[in-house]
Amino acid sequence: MDSITVRLRFLSYPQLAGIVLPPSICQQLQLRPRQQITLSLGKRETMATVFQDKKAGDNSNVVKLTSSIKEELGVPHGGLIHLKRDGDTLRIGPAIGIVTTGVQNNAAKPIGPRSSFFHKLLLAQKGKGVFYFIFSPADVNWERNTVSAWFLRPKKQGGYEWKKLLTALPDVVYDRIPSRGAEKLPHVQQFKLRLANLRNLPMFNQGFFNKWGVHQLLYPNPEVNEYIPETYTTPSLQLMRTMLRQYPIVYLKPKNGSLGYGIIKVTQVTGGYDVSYHNGSGNVKRHFKSISALFQHIFRTRRQSAYLIQQGINLCTYQNRPFDFRVHLHKNQANEWVVSCMAAKVAGAGSVTTHVRTGGMVIPGEELLSHLFRKQKSLIEERIRNASIRLASAIEDAKGVYLGELGLDMGIDLQGNVWMFEANSKPGRSIFKHARLKEADAVSRNLIVDYSRYLANF
Repeated sequence: MDSITVRLRFLSYPQLAGIVLPPSICQQLQLRPRQQITLSLGKRETMATVFQDKKAGDNSNVVKLTSSIKEELGVPHGGLIHLKRDGDTLRIGPAIGIVTTGVQNNAAKPIGPRSSFFHKLLLAQKGKGVFYFIFSPADVNWERNTVSAWFLRPKKQGGYEWKKLLTALPDVVYDRIPSRGAEKLPHVQQFKLRLANLRNLPMFNQGFFNKWGVHQLLYPNPEVNEYIPETYTTPSLQLMRTMLRQYPIVYLKPKNGSLGYGIIKVTQVTGGYDVSYHNGSGNVKRHFKSISALFQHIFRTRRQSAYLIQQGINLCTYQNRPFDFRVHLHKNQANEWVVSCMAAKVAGAGSVTTHVRTGGMVIPGEELLSHLFRKQKSLIEERIRNASIRLASAIEDAKGVYLGELGLDMGIDLQGNVWMFEANSKPGRSIFKHARLKEADAVSRNLIVDYSRYLANF
């Protein structure tokens, strides 16, 4: 049975455990007056008596809960929400929880400096009929299946405010643990273990990807290996020689790096090799006559085992600068992959990477493709979209976990072939700061809610 959208209100009857429904909704849900039914919200449930609101009009969608039910289930607020009949249980929801760390007891900035990031995510609740909140692993009471969570609630005078409310453990959890370090914390590990042992509480986008791990999953897959550059782990001097014989450019990348940190570009030039990288204070370029001198320089302070060596691709350039595409993908409510945004990241002057912090800039993908490919723009755009969706499906299948969102870094070579350089399970949202990507930002945030509804079976 499909869910029904209703407007939830509360009645102050402390002695009565009941739910009051208009006759039309009673009919839709096949409920009789005075019937006893189990009501549930997320992982909490209680018994309630069904009452029919005889004064309600045929088109009324107002449903009332008595205060004892509100209290028992931890229903956080009224307003637009869904009801769904599952056998002998009437479910209220969906309740969607975003788990993260760094949650504080501060109503102005409950998630510290990342509060505005989460504020924007939660704005997608508008008109969706969901309970949407932020919590940390430490906020869960496992004995009672409750969670002390932060909600973003509309104010009477306009705008929004953060409110801390006790509610039920949700129907679905979106993992936004911010870093690999936080991921390793004992209480985070413990939380994930306990959650995995609960029945019917899916969690999506768990953990972080490792570059080599993703390569190992995709390179043997004939469906997608045409998009994957040749890559090896733990570069040796001999391996570097072999790769540089084959390719004029090779990249050395940290296996667990993010934001372009630690990437080194090696280019064959007349009389030797140029090495470029970012050292924290600026872009560095060095020249070496031999591979062995170059190798010694690179790995005097770096561990070989922490690095990958990858075929360099002769990418298309924009104003003589390399660029790649950040393709943001989401699962929708029908559990299908869709592209929510495609943005070109153009490298800063002298930079190895296209990251904004090393001087790069963001341009909406369509604009850059129109500029470079003119009449072929639609063809190239379709190529990138198709490749991205095939890659996202292949990653999800190979990983065997719920993925609702992915950020892929893609490139186009001079022949118009598409390549994938990196996949992120916790894609940043900095591209959406671009004035012309505001709509894509809203689409992306809405899709997170839509996929959560799919997983929550609402």
